[in-house]
Amino acid sequence: MITLRRYPLLAGILIACMLAPGSAAVSADPGDHAAQALPRPAALEPAVRFWTRIYTQVPVERGLIHDEGPGLRVYAAIDVAPPGQWAERRRQVRAALDTHRSALRALAERSMRPATPLERKLLARLPAPANADTALAVAERLRFQGGLRERFRAGLMRSGRWQGYIRKVLAQAGVPPALAALPHVESSFNPLARSHAGAAGLWQFTVGTGREYMRVDRVIDERLDPWASSRAAAALLAYNQARLGSWPLAITAYNHGLYGMLRAVDATGSDDYVRIRSSYDGPRFGFASRNFYPALLAAADVDAAAQSYFPGLERDPPLQPVRVALPHFTPVETLTDGLGVDADSLQALNPALGPAVWDGRKFIPRGHALALPAGLTDWSRAVAGLPGSRLYQGQRPDLAHAVAAGETLSGIAARYGVGLKTLMARNDINDAHLIRAGQRLLLPSAGVMPAAVGGRHYEVRPGDTLGAIALRHGVDRQRLARLNQLDDPDRLRVGQRLLLAEAPRAAVVDIDAQP
Repeated sequence: MITLRRYPLLAGILIACMLAPGSAAVSADPGDHAAQALPRPAALEPAVRFWTRIYTQVPVERGLIHDEGPGLRVYAAIDVAPPGQWAERRRQVRAALDTHRSALRALAERSMRPATPLERKLLARLPAPANADTALAVAERLRFQGGLRERFRAGLMRSGRWQGYIRKVLAQAGVPPALAALPHVESSFNPLARSHAGAAGLWQFTVGTGREYMRVDRVIDERLDPWASSRAAAALLAYNQARLGSWPLAITAYNHGLYGMLRAVDATGSDDYVRIRSSYDGPRFGFASRNFYPALLAAADVDAAAQSYFPGLERDPPLQPVRVALPHFTPVETLTDGLGVDADSLQALNPALGPAVWDGRKFIPRGHALALPAGLTDWSRAVAGLPGSRLYQGQRPDLAHAVAAGETLSGIAARYGVGLKTLMARNDINDAHLIRAGQRLLLPSAGVMPAAVGGRHYEVRPGDTLGAIALRHGVDRQRLARLNQLDDPDRLRVGQRLLLAEAPRAAVVDIDAQP
């Protein structure tokens, strides 16, 4: 995915935001799209069968050597090292591809007269006309696709946690229900999945696109929140369809980018998906983009008939945590100590909170809808009862250093006891020698603590009266007496602590029940 223009959302972390009412990016009736099955041109069926085979029959320690052309014709199945042994796996794949390409070229050189068992096997599988030109063209198009059977099965199991919610937000946005299978293609329903290109989460949003639909920063990365990212994906898909007028093109744009697909339409003079897939030769329109739509169709087929492909499979139960809006900036330790919930459980339910939150450099922001385990606990009351001395009025600031003339990045890192590479990553610096005097460097550590909420109390001093205290702090005298349950407001004692204001109510917000 690439950065796209922002599509308006109804906004807010505490609201299940979806597409803006009345926007031209959705149909007048959301059901118009949701009721439609995705188009399945006959020309795509070979590709759909190919991906169905990859998802359901080919294990991760095996793969297919195939033509990357429209039909994805398979020429061989080979065993490879398992995922994790990547260097050996790449070596094996290169060797197998070289062997098959050499055999095809040898066939062409000998006027299609096979001399080895492999050449005879390849000749039998070549499309008509099986001549030298065909053999040479196939040799150029050969590629390897690893099996995904185990990965897809694991994704089917995980999908039970979120697919019910995903179907709701898709229907609300007017997106066909088959798109609920898209995370199978993107992440195998792993909310913590990350790609080499920097995409993250269930729906594999890049940073640029993510920031147009969600909060993505050091404190909160909603790409990793299955609920927030599902709402964002529904909005993005609906917007793509509104701009392109075709679900096959809109879904391909999810991978290739909206403006990439608009260029494809312009270059080919057509909005016919099959024609674009087979003839468009844009520089970035590669194998992944050409096959994104048929791969999605295959994933939707397998998801709908999971028991046929994976007998006995049981999906995980829906994950439905309770959400509580935090009234203050809150350290994780305050929650674990005050709520009796361990950090691992909190982190599992709140994957969008960044590492800086978990190691204490940042607080969970005020207003954030914290996910807590469903059960008998009244989480609203429990959060409201957290001690004010351990809650804060603001976010914990970054610690920064202004570079002085003659300083080096390695010297600055040593001064603060941080790693050079860590300091470079924190400031997006690629060359440690390229810093300048006056440059402000953010350090991977926290600054001074902000003021605690606990300042809502006042300690009575000699000569104080309740009326004077109330006037000084802008509080009604009678309310102050009620807050502190004073039987005789005229009798105060020195050192007595008076509550000046009630703790803000911690509200339960049901952002997951409906889009």
